[in-house]
Amino acid sequence: MATADFEVKQLLKAYRKGLISDELFEAQMRELGNGAQRGYTFNGKTYATEQEMIRALLDEYRCAENFAAEYLDCWSEVSDQDCVKGGLRVIQQREAYHARLLEARLRELGGIPQCTVPAEQRTKEMALYASTAKTDAEKLRHVAGQIEDLPKVLRFITDVVDQIHEDQQSKELLRSLVQDEMSSGTWLLEANQLLNGTKAAA
Repeated sequence: MATADFEVKQLLKAYRKGLISDELFEAQMRELGNGAQRGYTFNGKTYATEQEMIRALLDEYRCAENFAAEYLDCWSEVSDQDCVKGGLRVIQQREAYHARLLEARLRELGGIPQCTVPAEQRTKEMALYASTAKTDAEKLRHVAGQIEDLPKVLRFITDVVDQIHEDQQSKELLRSLVQDEMSSGTWLLEANQLLNGTKAAA
C-alpha cells in the first residue's frame, strides 16, 4: 500500500508540473487502482508485489524444467525409435537450458531455489520414462494426453506474463520460453500422431 501511495504522489507531482497529459494521468491512476484491487496471482495464490509473483513462478518453472530435462534424458537413453530419440535430445537440452536461465533470473531478483518435485511424482514419472518395457509410442501417448491443449497447459506462465508491467526483462524472458515450449509441445504431439496414428496425415 505504501508503494502505491508513493506512486500516486509522484504521478500528481508530474501532472501538476504539466509533465504528463490528462489522458496519461488518468490511465496511470486506473492502472494503480486496478493493481491495488487485484494484487498479483500465480498458481492460486495472491502476492502483494509483482516481483514476489515473478519469483514464485521462476522457482516452480525452474523446478519443472529441471525435472523434465532429467526424465527426458532417461527416456532418450532407452528410446526404441531413432526419430523419437533425435527430437527428445533437442527438447531435453532445451529444458535444461530453460532451467539454468530461470534459476539465474530468480537469483538476480534475490530469490533462492526452493521448489522440489514431490517424491511420489518423481518416482512415478521416472518409472515410466526410464522403462525399457514401455515403448516410445506408449510414452508419447501418455505425454500427448497431458499436453493436448498447449495454450491451456502454458497458461500458468502466460497468465503471469499478462500481469507484468514493471519487470520487462522477466516478461520477455518468459514470453520467449513460451515460444520454445510451444515448439517442443508441437513436436511431441506430431510424434505421437506419427507413432500412434491418432490423426490422419494432413
